Amino acid sequence: MTSKATKTFRQFLQGTTLSQEEWEEEVYGPEQIDEVLKKVDGKWAIVSKKTGRPLAYYKGEGKPSDEWFRDQEKRIQYFKNRG
Repeated sequence: MTSKATKTFRQFLQGTTLSQEEWEEEVYGPEQIDEVLKKVDGKWAIVSKKTGRPLAYYKGEGKPSDEWFRDQEKRIQYFKNRG
């Protein structure tokens, strides 16, 4: 079963007219996400909104899948909230 967020994220990656911030607000509500997906030096990366630093780089070809994004987001949240 595919969730609404997964479907919406796929549309975002396929070139929807929503910006990343608009997509996040639609799916998660305002200011719930601390990371964004964007290109850094020609490579896709998850970037911290707070610091602007890349947290994870995508090593494949083309845009990353929603599965990759979801897995990386879980990893990032684990390390942010542990302890």
